[in-house]
Amino acid sequence: MIDERLIILDSSLSSKSEVLHYLAEQTKGVGYLGNVERYLMTVNEREKEFSTAIGHSVSIPHGKSQEVLQPFICFIRTLQKIPWDQIENEVDLIFLLGIPEKQKGTLHLKILAEISKKLLDESFREQLAVGNKETILKQLYQIENNVINH
Repeated sequence: MIDERLIILDSSLSSKSEVLHYLAEQTKGVGYLGNVERYLMTVNEREKEFSTAIGHSVSIPHGKSQEVLQPFICFIRTLQKIPWDQIENEVDLIFLLGIPEKQKGTLHLKILAEISKKLLDESFREQLAVGNKETILKQLYQIENNVINH
């Protein structure tokens, strides 16, 4: 689920659509995703239902799609806050999740729960905001281990 190549720090991307498209392209490039546009349709449909901005400048967009070849968690930290939704939430810490359609049962809920639980920890949020790739990877591997082992 966690792949070092899908952790992007200090990006100059400046819009929600740029971030989502960039992350989806990166994910396809390392073999986790089939068709980018069809996957992004599911992510955008989910965003229309309810914003994935959850506070603390964090958003967790996600999509369950047959285009997802294996589950993934991408993370991007942007240099500037990005307007995320109609209610003026701004984010600079974004997790993009992909769940294969055939695994849509509880996997995405487990991942969301683990990320949300970690986000309650102020030191975790601080590490996301200013940490280096190694520090962030270490934290994300803990999330992955909790998802797999629970």
